[in-house]
Amino acid sequence: MGMSAGQARLLSITSRLSDNELRSQSITNAKLRLATESTDASKAYMEALNSTELVYRFYDDTGALSYCNLTPAFLYSYDSLKNQYSIQNSSGVNLVSSKDAMNYENTDSLYEFLACYMDVDSSEITQYEGDMELYNQQMEQYKKDMEQYNIDYAKYIATKAKYDKYLEDMEKYNVLYEKWLASQNATDLYAIFSGAVGTSTSADGTDASYCYYHALHGSPSCYLHLLNELLDFDGIKLETHEYTTTDGSTVTTNAATGGMWGHANAEMHQVSVGMNEKYDDGTMMRFCDGDDDLGTEGLQNILEQAKAEGREPTKLEILKSDYIDNGDGTYSLKSLKQKAIDMYYIIQERDNFVDSNGTIIIDANMMNEMLINFTDGDMKKLTLDEPKKPVEPEKPELPDKPVKPIEPEKPLYEIKFEDKEKAQWYTNLWYMMNGSDSVNLVKKVNTDNVDAEDEESTNGNFLYYVEAVEKNASNSNYKVIDENLLTSSEWLQFALENGIVTLKQAQYQDPSLNEWKAPEIDSAGIMWTSIIHTNASDFTTREDEQAIALAEVKYKNAMTEIENKDKKYDQDLKKLDTEHNALQTEYESIKNTIDKNVERSFKAFS
Repeated sequence: MGMSAGQARLLSITSRLSDNELRSQSITNAKLRLATESTDASKAYMEALNSTELVYRFYDDTGALSYCNLTPAFLYSYDSLKNQYSIQNSSGVNLVSSKDAMNYENTDSLYEFLACYMDVDSSEITQYEGDMELYNQQMEQYKKDMEQYNIDYAKYIATKAKYDKYLEDMEKYNVLYEKWLASQNATDLYAIFSGAVGTSTSADGTDASYCYYHALHGSPSCYLHLLNELLDFDGIKLETHEYTTTDGSTVTTNAATGGMWGHANAEMHQVSVGMNEKYDDGTMMRFCDGDDDLGTEGLQNILEQAKAEGREPTKLEILKSDYIDNGDGTYSLKSLKQKAIDMYYIIQERDNFVDSNGTIIIDANMMNEMLINFTDGDMKKLTLDEPKKPVEPEKPELPDKPVKPIEPEKPLYEIKFEDKEKAQWYTNLWYMMNGSDSVNLVKKVNTDNVDAEDEESTNGNFLYYVEAVEKNASNSNYKVIDENLLTSSEWLQFALENGIVTLKQAQYQDPSLNEWKAPEIDSAGIMWTSIIHTNASDFTTREDEQAIALAEVKYKNAMTEIENKDKKYDQDLKKLDTEHNALQTEYESIKNTIDKNVERSFKAFS
């Protein structure tokens, strides 16, 4: 059964009522958002009312107080009534304009730098340019002369050094040769010794060979008696002596009286004298033969062998060896007497030389080996090895030592001008860019003790000057500031307040005043001194009128837009309310009609 027209209309009205309620709710929410927008606009306006800007306060030529937006460009612009400031980045580098940087880079001295900003005596410029041209010519010649001088001097030094080295080697050779000659006439100690007591193979223990024989066969006391006579024996008696071993230990010989063999006293005395014989320079004449093992290959120097094995030599090895470690990778032969002292210590202290098990390692075999090594090896060495004479180079004709050219002096002038304040301003700037925090003062050309009528002047104004200084590019301390930041007061205020940049002020200082005592300053001048921007007397804050005006316009426009939207939302809500009432009335009427029709139908069929 189909739907009646009334029912269809009722559904349509219901749908429209629901749509109206949704639209009404959306408009109500929009009105609530307008309240938030109104609050935000008011807040932005209030913040603008509280905002301040950093400005520069100064007096103009008329004495009137003026204010100017604080920008880097304004700080750097010269005015005779302004204090001078500079800003630095976090690395302490001065930030300057591109113009000032270009003027510094394109000039070589303070003189030329000042000429970029003010009038100077043109005659001096002409004179300066002429002198500079001459100076440059002289410098070119000087560089050429220096090149030739360096070549000549290097040749002179090389030639002289070569021959000097030969003369030095000849001095060493002559000393060694004299020793070698002296050693040729040295007494054959082994011949005397073996003739008196026998050889290591012929000694039989009788008569004069008694101690030598028993020392060869392991008798410690006989070994000590023998060594005692070899060290110091005057042919009649022995004395007690204290010696130092190679490793720094102390040993004292036994003062036994009389000779070991009465009929061999003269011979043993002769051997003892030979062992103590010295060259004219005080060095010992007799040295060991340099063979620690009687010829076994690879062990001639037991100290060097220990190092090759990656270990330090033992105390026993140091004492037994024919060598002394020089500590620089080289070794020297021991004197024959030093070897006898070291062996005396080994035998005297034999009970203290033990292995890891505590067993004494100085046995008869070792004593026999040491004695044979000493008598049949070291004592047989008669002479030194003949030194090799240095080859004399052909003596060159030494060139005359060249005369070093004198570097020309670069011309500098005392720069004269009339505008003292402006000159001081740009002199301060130049010194700062040149890497110096201290600045010389601008001075009057004439001193006070000169009569006024004699003082040099122009149009009644005195002339002033600054001491001319050359640029030191390697010590320069500046960086060009970005052109957009150069004219931005907002950036400078933000950078100062947040520590992105710091401030320095050019301040007069006098070392005679207590507050300016500084050891590196000995005369009055200008000092670039760090200063907190809030302590700068020229800086102040004021309401940011431009920001306030802009915020006020934005606030009024925002509030007008909000009010207009609010009125429109009210009108839309009113229309929806009217439409809602009409639909509700129609809905009630149609619903009543449908209800009555249903009621009649039930009655007709009941």
